[in-house]
Amino acid sequence: MRGEVNGDLLLIGEVTEVRGTKVKVRVYSQANEASVFYHGELVRGVSVGGYLRLPCGYDDVIGVVEGDYQQESKAVASKGVDGREAPGAYLERYVDVSVFGSFSSGRFSRGVEVLPLVRSKAYLLSPEQLAAVNSPVEATGAGFRVGELAGHDGVDVRLPFNALFASHIGIFGNTGSGKSNTLCRLFTDCLSQRRVHGDGKFVFIDFNGEYTSESALSPDKAVIRLSTKRDTGDKIPVPNTFYFDIDMWAVLAKATEKTQRPFLKRCIRKAENVRAANDPGGYLCAMAKKMLEGYCGFATAFGEQREDLIKLFSLIPGIREEKVAEVFDHIEVFVRKSGYPVLRTNNEKAYLDSAEQAPLVFQGLANDKRGYSKLANDIPLLLEFVARFQFIEQVRLGSIVREHIAPLVQRYSAELKEASKLYEPGVNGFGADVTVVSLLDVNLEQKKVVPLVIAKMLYQFQKTRGQENRGSSAHLVVDEAHNILSYSSQRESENWRDYRLETFEEIVKEGRKFGMYLTVCSQRPADISPTILSQMHNYFIHRLVNDEDLRAISKAVSFIDGANASMVPVLAQGCCIVSGTATTYPVRVQVDPLELEKQPMSFDRDLAKAWGIE
Repeated sequence: MRGEVNGDLLLIGEVTEVRGTKVKVRVYSQANEASVFYHGELVRGVSVGGYLRLPCGYDDVIGVVEGDYQQESKAVASKGVDGREAPGAYLERYVDVSVFGSFSSGRFSRGVEVLPLVRSKAYLLSPEQLAAVNSPVEATGAGFRVGELAGHDGVDVRLPFNALFASHIGIFGNTGSGKSNTLCRLFTDCLSQRRVHGDGKFVFIDFNGEYTSESALSPDKAVIRLSTKRDTGDKIPVPNTFYFDIDMWAVLAKATEKTQRPFLKRCIRKAENVRAANDPGGYLCAMAKKMLEGYCGFATAFGEQREDLIKLFSLIPGIREEKVAEVFDHIEVFVRKSGYPVLRTNNEKAYLDSAEQAPLVFQGLANDKRGYSKLANDIPLLLEFVARFQFIEQVRLGSIVREHIAPLVQRYSAELKEASKLYEPGVNGFGADVTVVSLLDVNLEQKKVVPLVIAKMLYQFQKTRGQENRGSSAHLVVDEAHNILSYSSQRESENWRDYRLETFEEIVKEGRKFGMYLTVCSQRPADISPTILSQMHNYFIHRLVNDEDLRAISKAVSFIDGANASMVPVLAQGCCIVSGTATTYPVRVQVDPLELEKQPMSFDRDLAKAWGIE
């Protein structure tokens, strides 16, 4: 333990060079101890990543140590036998310091107005000063403890609520580095300290079901467990307008721009007209009657469209496909002078007198108003019915080429069937303040679609609400974000990837003005869109060792200093660098671990113990 230097325990050296915000400090030989007792507390000595105070007039400039080295210094060592002075050489210790803030009138602030001078003294920070630099909580005291300053036991790091949660947050780190604990820690504290509820909506997209336990995040949360493997899973509440989003469905159904997209647009607009009619069931009845009269009146053979017609009318609730097929089995469109269809029963032919009788032949397929009313109220089913109806009609009339549109109808129908398992139309917004959406039981394709749907819906909801209530906010938290925010994925079409990324990029660019905030957590920052990565306001960077990930972080987070950047590959578990608007300067923090029952269901398995290996 070193003693005092010139009567001051914290004095460690003096400034020898100033080049802008880069300052060179010579460390006194007496100040080379690892730590010192100051007023009964242990203060860490001069080291890389530590802080120094450089007095300058009435202010104290604060800097962080970025480099530590020795340099040869020439001085008078002794006198020779001839009485002349003999030059000698010895090594002196120097540190490079980057200044970033100042104490003025006892208050710390980021940024500097003056720079230290050569021969200015350099001091260690007292515990109180150290806490003030690394806990930039607002004067109101609206903040919370996130952990301890790494390497400084007992020095709390507290972050301000507003500067952190009224921002986009990025949490990055390799598996096992502690990023899931950090995510859960932040939002557990946030949700537990809220006093006013109802104006803040928190939606967590949970790919692996890590946050579904009763105690995780908040005991008052709602959990939506989606499933594409069964029809009994929970459903996401969505407004009806979701199903009439032409851009989204065109991308999901992989519609070609010049041929298939215009057809799909006509179908969706037709479905909107049905919904807007005074009597939607009657509207659909009239459509079906007109179609059947068209087929029977023109004496055209059903041909390839027979199966299309069977699929169409099988969509009507209460009518089995086998029954529809049986009806068509008894219908023969017979080319004769009258041009009217023939009903075949028991090998006997019964000729109709007029085309108007045709719907009667189809045994109520065009007259089941109750069934059509149910169809009109089931939006996914209605959209499929209208799409198949338009396809059949336009093929019959020759306005489209069957081979061009048939694949689109099949893809669109498949997407609508998947949607019916996942979404509950008619509800605008999530009911609970905190909602966890589990994608554990969802197939790979829908794991990319569902987060997009949630993001679009929540963003639109908050844009409307945010204009009326400036105190409201919506927070979308995406764990394992590389699954949906990758810009290099080869498993999907370029159009779909671009559409998804553009949606999230709009949120990170424009969401803040409406009170919409995005939090992304990922083990692969290199896979995330650079635009999204660079638009985060606050970063929590755990251990990363991959060169591509390190480069991505260095490009996105320009305000991480060299010393902290070099520490990223060797950070201990639970330790992270916090940088952004919530801190005055990048800070290394040992994040407090959550209680066991509140931790996410993400942990390292002790296989040696499980297998009985000692």
